[in-house]
Amino acid sequence: MRNLFHQSLLVSAGLALLAWGCSDILKVELPGRIPSDLLNDAKTAPTLAASVVSDFECAFSNYVNSSVTLSDQFLGASGNLNAKNWGTKKIYEDDAANETTRCDGFYGAYTPLQTARFQANSVGARLQGWTDAQASVPLAPLRARVAALGAFAYTLLGEGYCTMRFDRELQIHTPQEVLATAEAKFDTALTLVNAMSAGAAQTELLNLVHVGRARVRLDRHDRAGAAADAALVTAGFQYFVTRSVDAQTRWNDAWTAIAEFGNSSVDPQYRNLTVGGTPDPRVQVDAGPAVGLPQKSFDGVTDLWVVTNKNFSRSDPMRLASSIESELIRAEAALGATAVGIINARRTQLGLPNYAGATDSASVTALILDERNREFFMEGGQRYNDLLRYNIPWKVGNDQNGNPYGTTTCMPLPLNERLGAGG
Repeated sequence: MRNLFHQSLLVSAGLALLAWGCSDILKVELPGRIPSDLLNDAKTAPTLAASVVSDFECAFSNYVNSSVTLSDQFLGASGNLNAKNWGTKKIYEDDAANETTRCDGFYGAYTPLQTARFQANSVGARLQGWTDAQASVPLAPLRARVAALGAFAYTLLGEGYCTMRFDRELQIHTPQEVLATAEAKFDTALTLVNAMSAGAAQTELLNLVHVGRARVRLDRHDRAGAAADAALVTAGFQYFVTRSVDAQTRWNDAWTAIAEFGNSSVDPQYRNLTVGGTPDPRVQVDAGPAVGLPQKSFDGVTDLWVVTNKNFSRSDPMRLASSIESELIRAEAALGATAVGIINARRTQLGLPNYAGATDSASVTALILDERNREFFMEGGQRYNDLLRYNIPWKVGNDQNGNPYGTTTCMPLPLNERLGAGG
């Protein structure tokens, strides 16, 4: 199924313009196209489903690079004004780049994520209206994957944005309202996954949906529900978003922005991390010259430090979900000795010293957040979400070049969307 990204879709103007307010998803570049008069042909089902995979994977790459920069995992180190604004947290509702950046850009994920969730809804409805006989392929796996990735698109929109608007609505949604929709989308996806034939493909999607719904339930303060989903995830499970050198829309944005363009550098707090004096294998970074890259970032001032254990090229895949995440969700849901046991089991696996500190709720919560910060460094907007969920203080003052930090925390809904809703 993952190879389906080699095919994709560009929907007709009439269909696309329904997507949302003033944004234009027709600008999104994809590897292939289906003429609008074939969109109702059931034989196009595999390609339509592939387009959703392509759109989501592109949006996820943009979201990761944007969120790791805002969450202080990367230092901004570019001479480009837009990149500098992201590096100093100056992204406001009237920032045109925040609204219009497409999948061939590095910073800003609003349009790519809106495209992904709209396409998932639209294509999902078409797939539901066809039979296997009409499509000449089993539709259950296509329906399930489209639904699962659509739910993740809603999840990121709910976690990362201050407010949200969909499909020319007059209503502006709160993050919790968007996350409620995301959970409902995961419910639907789970039903569709259960309709698949048993096998490796179904198991993969079951794990993906359970991790995603556990994440959303934790966002929604449903600890019991989150723990129940997380407990169903198979040990060792990982799901990766694919990347490629084929086109700029397929690049691994976080790696390319830092290592090739020098727009960023790993923040000093992530260099030489240890646990009880033992080097932490989860966050491995090195200076540019040690891996054949320049000493300085694009600005000519900031020392270039890059990640060396997760991404090595434009084509490296990016992890979306894993059993490691599900275990840390279980830990956060339970706290106390149960959480410490989960964390120590993971540390033992990594050859790290066990935690032997206080087990009160505040201490264990701080421990879990630190473990998540290390496990999910440069991944999936996890640290960004944790900063927002727990109101963890953001950087203030000036950056390494003396530029003052702005006040952006959650990403703003573009001004045109607020005005389009009558706000």
